[in-house]
Amino acid sequence: MNPMLRTSSFVFILALLALMPSSDAEETSSEDALVVAVSSSFFMQGNVLGQGGAPSGSFVYEGLVTKNRESGYDGWLAESWESNEDATAWTFHLVEAQWHDGQPFTSEDVEFTYNYITDNKMWLASVLSMVDYVDCPDERTAVFHMKSPSPAFLDDISHCPGICIIPKHIWEDIDDPDHYVDEEFVGTGPFKFVSVVPDQYVKLVANGDYYGGRPAIGEVILKIIPNKDAQILAMKSGEVDVVSEISPAVAQSIEGSNGIETFVAPETRGYELGFNLNNYPTDSPEFRKAMAHAIDREKICNIVFGGYATPTETTFLMPSVAYDFVNPDVPGDDYEYDLEKAGEMLDAAGFTDLDGDGWREGSDGEDVVMIIPITGMGADDSKIAEVLREDWKELGIKVEMKQVESSQKQSEYHNSNFFIVGMPYLMHDDADDLTHFEVDSHFGNPNWYDYDEPDYNALAEELRNTADQDERKEIGYQMQEILAEDVPTVPICSTDVIFAYRADRFAGWEDVAPLYWSVDTKMILNVRRA
Repeated sequence: MNPMLRTSSFVFILALLALMPSSDAEETSSEDALVVAVSSSFFMQGNVLGQGGAPSGSFVYEGLVTKNRESGYDGWLAESWESNEDATAWTFHLVEAQWHDGQPFTSEDVEFTYNYITDNKMWLASVLSMVDYVDCPDERTAVFHMKSPSPAFLDDISHCPGICIIPKHIWEDIDDPDHYVDEEFVGTGPFKFVSVVPDQYVKLVANGDYYGGRPAIGEVILKIIPNKDAQILAMKSGEVDVVSEISPAVAQSIEGSNGIETFVAPETRGYELGFNLNNYPTDSPEFRKAMAHAIDREKICNIVFGGYATPTETTFLMPSVAYDFVNPDVPGDDYEYDLEKAGEMLDAAGFTDLDGDGWREGSDGEDVVMIIPITGMGADDSKIAEVLREDWKELGIKVEMKQVESSQKQSEYHNSNFFIVGMPYLMHDDADDLTHFEVDSHFGNPNWYDYDEPDYNALAEELRNTADQDERKEIGYQMQEILAEDVPTVPICSTDVIFAYRADRFAGWEDVAPLYWSVDTKMILNVRRA
């Protein structure tokens, strides 16, 4: 699957990962309940298939496999798996488990999930577009037969968005999944759904029959608090036990007070400055190459992220997670911060200050004005844009920030010159993620950059059909060389995520890093009473 698909789904995944809630801890839960502060929940938005892929933070649903931070995969409902030599068939050996209503989980549920998603033409069908059919030799085995070699299939089904398995005995009677409002949320995960109070909380209890063993935590309350400051206040008052994605300043102010401690999960999100290649003047390769030298990564890491970030000077992949998939020879010094060099390159490209007013004009004689869509003042993208705007004044380049709704931000990428986006490290860790820049990689529609390079597209197709790891790496190197030359994007940095938790109530948070940047299943299963 092309990561651009993952990117879009990534927006949905945020909702899935940010699970939520309880209105009043004393009224809704026992004293031993773990209360997680979240901003929203798919439990309040219809059903799991309509809201995204396998929600790692739901604690209720599971897929076949899940990605780990070591560039490998952990079993979920599959205890083992293998492919044939050319990756045209993937065989999954399933765990012995049961659904939360007591019905047995079998390979028929796996086959049904594939057929249901594709037959109903759900947006998740794009994840499974390379699958020809699924067969079930026995109750504990499911075989995915592919239309062509699919070496990245595990990556596709494990995250961004991933595919969760649904119970056939329930969903076979659902004719309209797009409008189905689930009231039971029957999964196989370590916690069972109990109840929900809209906009207040979701209550879950431990699954005593969980195949992986009963969780140490008996009850989880996902408490919906949309505002981050309000989440912190709730933790200080003892209403919630853990808050994710807090700022460095907040972390310093609360560390050690009221039994609160913090921990850092390193390099969870990769930020980039994308260019739209259809709009003037970012349609000019020379303009883009010049602006690649106008990004002060160190300043952004320090000012925007308080030092909890690492400058990224590759073409797209993150070295800390992509390892030898990163081409060490590119971009070289093509992206180094050098405003003087950027100015000289802009002069050579014909972007000069003709009237002496301090602003460069383009070929039309008008001031060059860059439009960057942002989701709101105070958000990370707006803070990065503000740093760029101040620096680019020195270059004579005007920057205008256009505030848009989160749901409209991706469409605005096509109407703007630049855009700033932070995606999970999981979308920067494999050569397959480079297909993010393939033409029409966004659900069959143009990619965010409107980038269309024939040689690059051919390599992306070749990569998808190549199973040998060394050959995949070499193809990825060639793709990175083209990206370095064409500059549809310039990576900025990889950022850490900071969690705050009540150490006087629960321990074990620091032992397992999250898959994304919110509390997820692996973390919860490692947490215990203090």
